[in-house]
Amino acid sequence: MSKIQAIISINGNEPPAEPMSMTITKSDLYSDSSRRTAEQGILLLYPIRYNVYSIELEYLLDSHQAKELENMMSGSELLVEFRDGDDIKTCSMYSSDRVKRLVGTAESRKYDISFSLTEL
Repeated sequence: MSKIQAIISINGNEPPAEPMSMTITKSDLYSDSSRRTAEQGILLLYPIRYNVYSIELEYLLDSHQAKELENMMSGSELLVEFRDGDDIKTCSMYSSDRVKRLVGTAESRKYDISFSLTEL
């Protein structure tokens, strides 16, 4: 049985592990000209793009996996292939700051790494 990965690839490379947590958000982008009218308070929306993806990820990794994931995340533009339900999506994205938290003891050390990917 083949595994169904949440994040299939980043720049063509398979992540070292599955995320512990993954949250997908789709946002709409509107022009700075979008506003409410002064007379009746009616909202005037000037859309630029719809359904812009943002993915929040959290991983629990050993030191080798953490280093591998950090290396994958370097760069200003990442080609990310991921699952959105039953659909497979591919988007050019950038990464937020990566937060790495040490958990466990010297004998069983793990790294909790969290970050967001946002569509360009």
